Amino acid sequence: MSSLTRLKLAWVIVSAMLVAGAVLPMFTFSQFYIFNDTFSLASGILYLLAEGEPLLFIIVFSFSILMPAYKMYLLYRLLRGRDGDDTWRRRQLHILHLLGKWSMLDVFVVAILVVTVKLGAIANITVHFGIYLFTLAVLASMLLTHKIAALSGAGR
Repeated sequence: MSSLTRLKLAWVIVSAMLVAGAVLPMFTFSQFYIFNDTFSLASGILYLLAEGEPLLFIIVFSFSILMPAYKMYLLYRLLRGRDGDDTWRRRQLHILHLLGKWSMLDVFVVAILVVTVKLGAIANITVHFGIYLFTLAVLASMLLTHKIAALSGAGR
């Protein structure tokens, strides 16, 4: 299997992990062991909008959904290799470099989501698999970006 084929397969896996991490439950908030609310990243973002927090909705949605999706789109275009010339490729790599500086912000934004959900006086937070999968996907996308940038920068 060629390195390009392995990178394409890795792109599919990381993309699936990002989507799954965003929709799988991340947290359950329990109040007095009676009332339970389970949130995924996607449902938490929609909750912010429903609760009248449009600014927080825009921030969390932008950094946790749009930015990773755009980054994966750019990586896909670089992997295809048929698009653009060297100038175009360098421009895409520059954008990925800029996005890379903000990569872990996706995970930080999820942590902010925990704080912004309005909890009662007494609450427990149970962490679920979604938060781990999303965090792993963000880290894997950083590694994938590095590998694709090295391949693309090699004058393919």
